[in-house]
Amino acid sequence: MTEKFINILKGAERLAKLTDVDKVMQDLSRLLKKTVNSRWAVVYLIDRERRDFAPARSCGLPARYLPMFREMPMAPDKIPLLKKILRDKHHLLLNDSGVSTLLTPTLRKLLGNITLLAVPMLVNNQVMGVAFVARDKHYPSFSDAEIALIKDVISHAALVASHSILFDESLDMAVEMGKRVDIILTLDEINKAISSSLSRDKIIATAVQHIERLIQCELVVLLGEENGSLAVMASDCISSEIPPELLKGSHPNVVGSCAVKSFAGGESCYINSLSARKRLPHLDRLLRDAGMQSLLAIPMVSKEKVNGVLLLGDTEPDRFLEDDVFAVGKIAGQIAVALENAKLYEDLENLFIGTVTSLANAIDAKSPWTKGHSERVMHVAEFISRALGLDDAAVERVRLGGLLHDIGKIGIIEALLEKPEKISEDDFPPLRLHPEKGVAILAPIEQLKGVFPGILHHHERYDGSGYPDRLKGEDIPLEARIIAVADAFDAMVSVRPYKKGYSAAEALQELIKCAGSQFDPVVVQCFSDYVIGEKLSGASRQNPRAGR
Repeated sequence: MTEKFINILKGAERLAKLTDVDKVMQDLSRLLKKTVNSRWAVVYLIDRERRDFAPARSCGLPARYLPMFREMPMAPDKIPLLKKILRDKHHLLLNDSGVSTLLTPTLRKLLGNITLLAVPMLVNNQVMGVAFVARDKHYPSFSDAEIALIKDVISHAALVASHSILFDESLDMAVEMGKRVDIILTLDEINKAISSSLSRDKIIATAVQHIERLIQCELVVLLGEENGSLAVMASDCISSEIPPELLKGSHPNVVGSCAVKSFAGGESCYINSLSARKRLPHLDRLLRDAGMQSLLAIPMVSKEKVNGVLLLGDTEPDRFLEDDVFAVGKIAGQIAVALENAKLYEDLENLFIGTVTSLANAIDAKSPWTKGHSERVMHVAEFISRALGLDDAAVERVRLGGLLHDIGKIGIIEALLEKPEKISEDDFPPLRLHPEKGVAILAPIEQLKGVFPGILHHHERYDGSGYPDRLKGEDIPLEARIIAVADAFDAMVSVRPYKKGYSAAEALQELIKCAGSQFDPVVVQCFSDYVIGEKLSGASRQNPRAGR
């Protein structure tokens, strides 16, 4: 008896060290079989989601019984014994299992020659499982001492198992919470990034970057609605080359595909294994041949209208989980709203630029010699600013400044602009007022405030002898220094009433000659090195009739 008790203590100690629930249940069944001279022992854990008992762990169970005990539904509503244990939370001893009404007919037949002890696994007075210990009927039934010993062993195992389950659930919950927090933070990052930009390209690039980080899939494709069909706005593939049909700007054949189903139905479409499908539409087959297995398409919806589809792919089947669908759905919605706002902004900007261009053209149209001058200056100035590495906002200021630099000439006498000979010193005072007049004319337009320095100071000279404020060197706004070079270059290569136009090379030499006195030498050098060449030598002379 002492040796058996020592073995029980050793078994209980071994149970306490286990951290895997399955191992706890397996060792418990072994310990129960050895402890009380039983024929076999079976342990079940309750599955609260399914409202039944999970597949058994056993020791000593005859091979012919194994399939039945593992496959038989152990539902409390069908087996009175389990229902009673759950309700009473007390052990049950069946000395004549073959006739017990607590068992189903199948179990009565199976256990006819067995004395069965059923003991609930209790933790905090809650049933987390049940252990069955069986003894042949020709042996004496379980004694009170044996039952007490079995209950103690099972109680100990239940406590170990509950701690292990609680630990596993805590880990799972921590991982799940981590994922959720990551999703929320990423969604917030995406929202901030795309909400702070009204550039379609930047919105799309930001979204693709964050999706790849969050979902960690192989393929990301953004498809936008374009004239009733889907066009690729952006695509990226980590592990392989993107099929040509999915490159930016392409119009892939999407008939019958996962993407078009999502677009047409306004709901997500998921294919867990492309290779498992015998017939695939063109686009899905293309992706399968490129190595993709899982495919997830999420509609991009804004104002109850589907504007495109976010298509994700991965080389592993069953890759996308419910959390992925949730996260991608939120991202797709953010992208749709951001792109819609960007489109509205672009429409307003185009309308604004169109109006401003009309203003500039009205000035240029005052003389046949000035037609197109402002737009050419705008393009040349844009090339220079980009070559200098200015950011998009600065480039836009230079563009608009170049377009509107002569807007103040609207108040200049037309006869002065049409004068067939070089303008005299007496004619210069009213002409020199056009930068200030331009700013005064545009002052009510709030959107153009950032453009005013370029317009006001584009006739300043690098040596400080220009107008209107005689600014010198880098005190002259950079936008104005760029516009000055672009304006002078176009004026030199253009025909005037009083002179022929220079060649591009001649004009460039004149700019270099005046660098450091009239013009910023850095801007002139940049223009010489990166812009003039083949890019602009012909473009700036498409219309040789230009203005001052």
